[in-house]
Amino acid sequence: MAAVYTTVQGDTWDSIAYKLWGLEECATDLMEANYRYLDILVFSSGTVLNVPDLAPDTYGWLPGWRADLNNNADETDPYEYDEEGEI
Repeated sequence: MAAVYTTVQGDTWDSIAYKLWGLEECATDLMEANYRYLDILVFSSGTVLNVPDLAPDTYGWLPGWRADLNNNADETDPYEYDEEGEI
């Protein structure tokens, strides 16, 4: 049986994603799994939504330019970064 989430009054896509996965960015995955409810911005209570399985590491990555600031700085980079990634 697939996982489901039953809305409470005032839920929004991003608030539901945060409740389920701790990431508001996952709202897109939730919306794609519940296409018929896309016209709803703020839910009333009782709407049953399908909860998709997220692919591993879908949201645990950083873009290449943020992944390792210290190692990406070179002679062409006008900024120097300290250990915390600060300029």
